[in-house]
Amino acid sequence: MVIPEQLEDLAAAFAALGALHRAAPRSSELAAFRALQGDWPLADTSDARDGLAALRRSAEADETAEQIRADHARLYGDAARALVAPYESVHRSIERLVFDEATLQVRAAYAQLGLAAPRLNREPDDHIGLEFDFLAQAFLLAADRLAQDHPGDAQPVLDAAASFLRDHLEQWAPAMLTQVVAKAGTQFMAGVALLSRGALASAVSAVK
Repeated sequence: MVIPEQLEDLAAAFAALGALHRAAPRSSELAAFRALQGDWPLADTSDARDGLAALRRSAEADETAEQIRADHARLYGDAARALVAPYESVHRSIERLVFDEATLQVRAAYAQLGLAAPRLNREPDDHIGLEFDFLAQAFLLAADRLAQDHPGDAQPVLDAAASFLRDHLEQWAPAMLTQVVAKAGTQFMAGVALLSRGALASAVSAVK
């Protein structure tokens, strides 16, 4: 049985990674993240170790927040055409369109736990950062219920997280993140993608 501390580690990792996929860090956020990366909670996969090594190289090369922001925009299309679309629907639909069937399926999965994308109907629900944040919230909710000695209440949440991993993130995110590693112009963005692959593997192992 997964324990609350394990779920809290998963929640912390997915929350941090989700935020980095959605927006490049400001200078203060970058400094804070670099100060804490030595205590990364999910460091037991080869992808996580490679990701942490890439982040160390980023710091050693003194990659700036401005350089990372430009790379984030180039990769995810913040200001132009994306090199690697961050939306599930683009990777899984024949038409490669956002707000497609996958988007609505993701929205329904969020609703199971009483959650919704923060910019509903203005931003596709199936951005990788939002999907990571959904898992973070699910893991945190399950940890809270386990800590209160309510395992029966925690299990449906863990089941929802497991289903979401199986039916959504596992179906597209590893390949998408591999593209980010290959096309990243900064060690930082490559490191985030590698840590994300490692986090997915850790989550699948925890809730299977």
